[in-house]
Formats: sequence, structure tokens, C-alpha cells
Amino acid sequence: MGDLHRSVFLKELKNTFPDLRLEINAQYGLLHLEVGAFAGFAQRAITLGNAKDVALCFKLAEKYYRDGNYQSRNAIAVSFIEHLNLGNAEWAWELLGPILKEIYLQLADAGMAKPLPYLR
Repeated sequence: MGDLHRSVFLKELKNTFPDLRLEINAQYGLLHLEVGAFAGFAQRAITLGNAKDVALCFKLAEKYYRDGNYQSRNAIAVSFIEHLNLGNAEWAWELLGPILKEIYLQLADAGMAKPLPYLR
């Protein structure tokens, strides 16, 4: 387990995506709500076909899942990965890192994430 924690994650997230700062700050300091705001931002980027932002979102999520503390890992799995809708975005699936792909597939198998028709 890594040592990256909430404050480091949020600082990097706000520096990478300044437009997300206000939405994150409005979440009362609750990590799962903050990560949920990040997931919403990533989903909007997917919907708009903004591959650059999607790739950056996935890179940050992968980093803080891989190297984060327990709370960061849990929030990324539950409040980020579980809420992504990649069903119509095979291109976005290809940008997702290997650790997050594995988590997404586990969640889909458990009925907690949307199945991906293009992987059948």
C-alpha cells in the first residue's frame, strides 16, 4: 500500500484540472464526494470525446489507486471506477490503465459497473 493520501491527491487533481476546483471544494471535505466530482468530470470528458482530459483523469486515478493509501484506493474504486460508463466509448476503455481495467471488470462481474459489450 502506498503513502499518497487525500490532500496530495486533491492538490494534484486541482492543479491538473483547475476548472474542477470549485466542484471539489463544495464537497464538504468528504473524499468519496470529492472523487465522485472527479468521476463526473471524467464522464463529461468521455461524453464530449475529450481524449486528452480522459487520459489525464485515468492516469491520475491509476496513480492514486496504485500508490495511494487505503482511503484513496477505496474512494477511486467505489466513487470513480464504479460510476464510469464506458459502454459506448471503446476508445476510453483503451486509455484506462491495467489496474483500473481489472477493477472495472471485477465490478462489472459483480453487477456494480456497466458491462462492456465490445469485450464479449
